Amino acid sequence: MSHASLSHRRTHNLLLISKLLNQRDHASPLTLVLDTLEQPAKPLLCDYLRRARLSRTTTIFLSFETFVKPRDVEFFVQCHGDTKAPERVARQVAEAVGKSGNKRCLILIDSLATLVSMSTNPTSNLNLTAFLSSLLQPATQLRNDVQRQPPQVSVVAVYHTDIPLPYPSTSASAYSYSPSPFALLSYLATTIITVHSLSILQAEKSAQVKSQVAPVFGLAEEVEGVVIGAKPKCMGLRPEERGIVLELEHRRKSGRGVLEWFFLPTVAEKNQSGVQAAREIVTLLDDHPLFRKPKDDEDPEQALSGMTFELGLTDRQRLEREGVVLPYFDAQKAGGGEGGRILYDMGVEDDFDEEEDEI
Repeated sequence: MSHASLSHRRTHNLLLISKLLNQRDHASPLTLVLDTLEQPAKPLLCDYLRRARLSRTTTIFLSFETFVKPRDVEFFVQCHGDTKAPERVARQVAEAVGKSGNKRCLILIDSLATLVSMSTNPTSNLNLTAFLSSLLQPATQLRNDVQRQPPQVSVVAVYHTDIPLPYPSTSASAYSYSPSPFALLSYLATTIITVHSLSILQAEKSAQVKSQVAPVFGLAEEVEGVVIGAKPKCMGLRPEERGIVLELEHRRKSGRGVLEWFFLPTVAEKNQSGVQAAREIVTLLDDHPLFRKPKDDEDPEQALSGMTFELGLTDRQRLEREGVVLPYFDAQKAGGGEGGRILYDMGVEDDFDEEEDEI
């Protein structure tokens, strides 16, 4: 990859991830976050809340497995331990959006496991698509029937990929050919962010460089009693170089998809305000010290890009080079179609061999 294309990719994708995490211009109405026991999505949710506080966005937290109200959350809705949670949650979200009076609202769902489990049960009558639509378009009651622009509501939901889903009953013929909840959520989501552990990716990369089998951790080890594996430690890293890895898949309105890997540092920003607190901290994974390409593997064009002279050709020089008539073209024309004759004038030092000439 040339230096110009790499710079364009860095600028374009960093602006995209900043726009998605800050929820600017309603870039992603539904964001699906995929995590595992090896790397939970809590650091990413904390970063969403931090950015929402800086941009003065109303935050509504739907708690299915969180018992303590997180920091920077304005409306905390407890959803665990209630069989009629979907109807009650949708009503409380609509009330919270109406009370906030803000044009931008961010709804965070800490776990979709309960909703997904209920959607696979035919007796619950829960339509997962209709429930998410009710969150994105809450029926808010406006005071004095004053018509105003509806608020921009975005939903960020966490899906635990290592939690097995209950299979629907085989007697329910209506659910026999229905897509799985994960396939449905992946289809509805405009952005899918997969959270990875930095140390695990580094261990996999080290094994790949040595042509060894990549190690597995946690449930993938298939060892009885092992739920979370002992991850290796990344030594020699500064605090700002420690964090999580984000695998982004964003789908534009045109249908074009964007795939990129990012690094999100988890260092706590203390005693920072103003410009320092609002600065962008997400970088490309290729710019991290553990994943940065060595100088020997750099592209030749990229290695020569910092020199004071240019070895490449401009468009004008390329056209002039193509217009030059090379000598062998003149020889072909002068021969008059006699083929590829070889014209050679013998010198004084040449030794003439009659037998070789006869051959």
